Amino acid sequence: MSSLASVLEHLKSGGVIAYPTEGVWGFGCDPNNQDAINNLLAIKERSYEKGLILIGSKFEQFFQYSHAEEYKDKLMTKWPGPHTWLVPSKHSLSNLIRGNHDKVALRLSSHETVCKLCDSFEGPLVSTSANKEGMPTLTSPDEILQSFPSVKVMEGKLGGHNKPTTIQDVVTDIILR
Repeated sequence: MSSLASVLEHLKSGGVIAYPTEGVWGFGCDPNNQDAINNLLAIKERSYEKGLILIGSKFEQFFQYSHAEEYKDKLMTKWPGPHTWLVPSKHSLSNLIRGNHDKVALRLSSHETVCKLCDSFEGPLVSTSANKEGMPTLTSPDEILQSFPSVKVMEGKLGGHNKPTTIQDVVTDIILR
């Protein structure tokens, strides 16, 4: 496993990282680096059309990508924590992140490792489960490194949530997962 400094260097150079979240190991990259996002989608063998999550440590980290500030009171009823909201996205947001949707999935985390990463990176990260599309999520750093040798794995432990986070639409209240 890699140190925070090593993982940050890899992130800033356009690499894909793996890190523990509330419930599963996740893959992440810089949301402002189109090549990094394309690389992440390629290693997962995932179409961009589904969209990806942005995970952050501070509410303000989402302002560049979404209209989160307009929904703050509602979002904060479940944040910080293991709850993902679909929030209307800014038009400038890459379709590699929002997919074929007009909303972006956001999660304000309270997980210690995620918060350290986002605070040190000074922004949110793209976040998706550490696996190939349609396959079970990998459950350990060793599995991740064996299957994805180009990915830097951050030291840390899962947060004890035993499944992926709930995904809920902030406008309609519909729960999608």
